[in-house]
Amino acid sequence: MSWRPREATARPGRKTPAVAASVVVACLLASPPLPATTVKRLGLEELIDAADTIVQGRVQAIHSFWRDRQIRTEVTVAVSRALKGARRDRLTFTQVGGRVDAPVPLEMTVPGAPIYRIGDEAYFFLEPAGPGERIVVGLFQGRVPVRRDAQGEYVGARGARKSPAQFDEEIRRHLAGQKPDRTAGAP
Repeated sequence: MSWRPREATARPGRKTPAVAASVVVACLLASPPLPATTVKRLGLEELIDAADTIVQGRVQAIHSFWRDRQIRTEVTVAVSRALKGARRDRLTFTQVGGRVDAPVPLEMTVPGAPIYRIGDEAYFFLEPAGPGERIVVGLFQGRVPVRRDAQGEYVGARGARKSPAQFDEEIRRHLAGQKPDRTAGAP
């Protein structure tokens, strides 16, 4: 008995790797495009110009609900300072996403959208989204958190640490048509 190498032959009914790869490529080319969100990076001046309301405040209430087959979250803010728009003690805005418990517990998130917590303090740049409804400008960009550390309160704006008073002043200067003070926040 002598040993001979077995000849490679394709068996009927088996797909070769090239045929399988061709099927995968054809499926990818035939599939419809998927929707995606692209967010343009906005500077402070663009946020100010796009907003019809700018306030500093603290998140007071959060309520998620169903609307048009989407989960939305309504955020109520206790206003401590109004920089643009009508002065109010409280205001409400909505965003897509949130968590509901009925009819079944379900959470819907939007990448890049802020997650709000009661007590969060921030500047909110808001724009109209429909009759009587407001949204944050630029998805997440229109929420500028006020942070605290051992040195006190600050806002991280344009990569610089600024006090809330300095940030307010920069917003007011832009609204008045004045050039920003580039020395603000500098040591």
